[in-house]
This record gives sequence, structure tokens and C-alpha cells, in this order.
Amino acid sequence: MVGFKNRFMLMEVYLDPDKDLLGEGTPVILTKLNLSEAIKDSILVNFGECGLASCLGSFHVAYVNPVTKLCIVRSSRDEHRRVWSAMTLVRSVGNCPVVFNLLDISGCIRACRDAALKCETDKFNQSGKGLSEEEIREMNRKMRTPRTLEVWKLGTVNYLKSLKLQDKLVSERKANRIPDTLLSLQHPPTYTLGKRRTDHNLLIPEAELKSIGAELHYTQRGGDITFHGPHQAILYPILSLRSIGFGARSYVEALERSMIEFSSLYGVKARAGNKCETGVWVGDRKIGAIGVRISSGITCHGLAFNIDPDMKYFEHIVPCGIADKEVTSLRRETDAQLPSEEVIHEQLVTCLAKVFSYDDVVVKEDPSAILNTLEDDD
Repeated sequence: MVGFKNRFMLMEVYLDPDKDLLGEGTPVILTKLNLSEAIKDSILVNFGECGLASCLGSFHVAYVNPVTKLCIVRSSRDEHRRVWSAMTLVRSVGNCPVVFNLLDISGCIRACRDAALKCETDKFNQSGKGLSEEEIREMNRKMRTPRTLEVWKLGTVNYLKSLKLQDKLVSERKANRIPDTLLSLQHPPTYTLGKRRTDHNLLIPEAELKSIGAELHYTQRGGDITFHGPHQAILYPILSLRSIGFGARSYVEALERSMIEFSSLYGVKARAGNKCETGVWVGDRKIGAIGVRISSGITCHGLAFNIDPDMKYFEHIVPCGIADKEVTSLRRETDAQLPSEEVIHEQLVTCLAKVFSYDDVVVKEDPSAILNTLEDDD
């Protein structure tokens, strides 16, 4: 049995602007600050200084919508009844008389957030002003705790070294010692096979790979054979799916949307693959590949987007195991002038952060210290 340390209470605040206490005639606008002060004042008045002190450890107004008058209040499990009682005894916020009504109580912010989103959507629908998907996503974003994505710009990295780095970061993320992390990099010419081991889709004898300057590596990711090399934008997200509320399928779809949104910056109409076709396509030509691994809810591996790679390398494989489709690149699909690849990487990272609703992106320009701790397998 899981014992949650906190309780999250979804409250509706009823205002009476016609009974302004000071006669100033302006209805109060609910904010985290004035709600927090009103609730703490009520705790102090009704439960004394000791009661207030015992509640303050985890008390927090996590969300307020001044339009729908809904708020989410966090309190410790042991003190939530005291806080709940104090809220029912609040008589005013600022100059305006109010009444608090409990709508939902939960042991996790996600469940309380979902209840709030449903209530708010119902309110707007009842008023005849239905919410668009974008408005719902924005409300959802505001309800949760702000999330940070840490981005490591690694340049060109040997494939085996990148695997070791991912393994290390996955362990750190499982232990919650690091935030969600994104590796932005390129590889020397490398073919990789997924855990299905579809060697027959490698069309060149393995002994001849060295003659074309390429390596072959077997991995534990999903997907079929693919190529990684210079002039590709490769992103390896090390994310906690539980913390962002994604399942495996929705995670892959979000990676696809990230590349689709990025492609649109250059006037390229990309789309997600049809059934059994992961990745991103322009017509029947594949421009972005996806292969992921998820362990205990933590992701690794990720996506590869073709900026302007040497397309001859794709002639030696059946890309992603699909024999009757071509591979393309951003260079081939757009008439727009392409900026530097560093800028392109940054744009793709920005699109991914937006799709996954991260509030802040922290870029580590020189992560050489962590790379130097890994054994170089070159």
C-alpha cells in the first residue's frame, strides 16, 4: 500500500461582489497570494499559532483560476483536515465575502488536476464557450508543478559512449537524482539494430562496413535497423513518463509531433507514419526515425531527424525494415535557406520542449566532464 504524504484539495470559491466589505465596489481577483493569506489567517484565528505552525510545512496554493474560481490547495496528510476546516471558515478574500466549497480531494496532484480540468471544461461548455484543445493544454500546464528540461549539447559522440552515458543517466533519473534530461548530438557513421535483431535488413556484409567508414551496433531499443551519421539531429530524451503523465504510445506520438512541428518551420508538411510505420514522413519518404527503450518508466534512445546526411549510407540497409519507401532529408524537402546545424538542433529541442510542455529549458554548453568519465571505446 502506498502512503501519500500530501493531500490535494480542489476548492471552488464563491464570491459575492455585491457585498463588498469596504464599499469599494470592485470584485476581488483571486490569486495564489490573496488566497494563501486568507487561508493562513483563518488557520491562525481558529487553531492558533501552534496550529498554523504545524500546517505551514507543506501548505501551498498550487493553482488558481480567477475565471472559474477554482483552486488547488496542498496540505500534509496529517494536517489536511485542519486546513480544510480553516478554508470553510474563511469569510472574505480581500474586500469580498467568499465561501469555499470542496469539490475533490486526492493523494496526488495529477488526479486533482484532472478533476479540476474536467470541472473547468464543464463550466466553459455550460456557458457556451467551449475550450479548444490548445486552451485545455494551457490550463493543464498551469495546474501542474513547473517542469524543467536539462539539455546537454554534446556535438559528435561515439555511439558506444552515448550508450554508456544513457545507461548512467537512466540510473540517475530512476533514483530521482537528476531532472528530465535531453541529449542533443550526432554520431559518426553508424548502423544500429533494435532488439528484434533483423540482420537481414543489413544489405552489406558486416566485414565490409569498415571500408565505407561505418560501424554496426546492436541495441535494446525498439524498431528495426537505422543509420546514424553526420548532418542528422539526434535527440535522446531521458524522461520519467510517470512525471509527465505519458504512456508508451503517447510518448512516441509526442516525439513524432516534435519533428512534425519542427518540419513546419521550413514549410515541410510532414506527418506521422501509417499503421506499423513509426517515425515522420513527407509523403512516402521518411525524414525522421524513432526507436525508444523504456525501463521502469524512464526513457532512453529517441529520435533521429535527417538534416542533410549522406544518403548513400541508406542504400546499404532496408531503413526501419520498410523496403518500398524512400528516405529523405530537410535539405531535399525545402527551398528555404537552412541555418547552421547548431541552430537546427536548438530549434528541434525547442519544438520537443513545447510538445512535452516543459516550462523551462536549461542548456549545458560544456558537459565534457561527464563524457570524460566514460571509457572511450573508440
